[in-house]
Amino acid sequence: MNSSKSCSTCAYWRPHVVYPFVGLCTAWGKLTMDDDGCERHAELKIDPSSFYWVPELRTRVNGEEARLLVKEGVKVYVAAYVDPDVREEIYGAF
Repeated sequence: MNSSKSCSTCAYWRPHVVYPFVGLCTAWGKLTMDDDGCERHAELKIDPSSFYWVPELRTRVNGEEARLLVKEGVKVYVAAYVDPDVREEIYGAF
């Protein structure tokens, strides 16, 4: 599914911290691809007092910064997904 209702535009989706095209859907509790989608899709509403993950910058920003970034076309998310097996990836690099 490739539409405006894709996982990458959903408030329930958390992109993987290293591979942002894969993420965790907190509504279903499973990993999905950024272009997947479902009937539980919810638009992200930015709260100025919260923090958000910006994969493009690999950092967190506050709500006001997130609003400005969204106006520039940058995707922001409630949080990032850190794979519990990331330790194996780190040790495998050495």
